[in-house]
Amino acid sequence: MSLELEAYIAHFKSLHDQLAEIIRGMPNDELNWIPIAEQTNSAAVLVTHMLGAESFRIHQLAGVMDINRDRDSEFLVNSSSVSELESFLDNIGTRTEDILNRLSSEDLDQTRPAVRSYEGERTVRWHILHTIEHFGIHIGHLTLTRQLYAAGYPHITG
Repeated sequence: MSLELEAYIAHFKSLHDQLAEIIRGMPNDELNWIPIAEQTNSAAVLVTHMLGAESFRIHQLAGVMDINRDRDSEFLVNSSSVSELESFLDNIGTRTEDILNRLSSEDLDQTRPAVRSYEGERTVRWHILHTIEHFGIHIGHLTLTRQLYAAGYPHITG
């Protein structure tokens, strides 16, 4: 395995650990709390979306495994417990590591067709790096959401 792929695996493990730490012990009301109605997402939605995007980009595009993603439904989720999300995280993390372990350096240079109108054709490497970047952005959102919740920030409607 290349050092590059080893680094990607290490990055995903670190990101998954950070995500698990953020949601660990989160009560249900905090998990589903939305800081600003119709402008922000709950922690449950963010986690579900992050893992859906990872599954799509890593499992489907890099690993060539059809996941039948329904992206829109990720933003409608109302999770009943942290344990559901932790299980989802564990399953996605295991599958991501398995796929990355199977890739070769040559696989990273393979291109995939555009999946968004603004992206164009991209390499598997790009999809992996984009997923890592995407995770970082939403870990920031989750951290701010937790801070707002802890500070008693009220919902703002309209």
